[in-house]
Amino acid sequence: MLGSTPQTRTLICALERCGDETALAKALGVTIEVLSGWLSGDDVPPKIYLSALDIVAIGSLGSAKLNS
Repeated sequence: MLGSTPQTRTLICALERCGDETALAKALGVTIEVLSGWLSGDDVPPKIYLSALDIVAIGSLGSAKLNS
């Protein structure tokens, strides 16, 4: 990871909640390649950041409405 930002730290926490990159990418509606870029330090779009915050805060993919 190039730098630790609130966005990358939130994505890492969401990744831990989801279990793996495949599950998190699916929850966020993106490809694994795009997710990997964000985890490596690429700019995270605000909508994705908020969705990742939802995953962390709620702690359950089933309860989060991520693609609304």
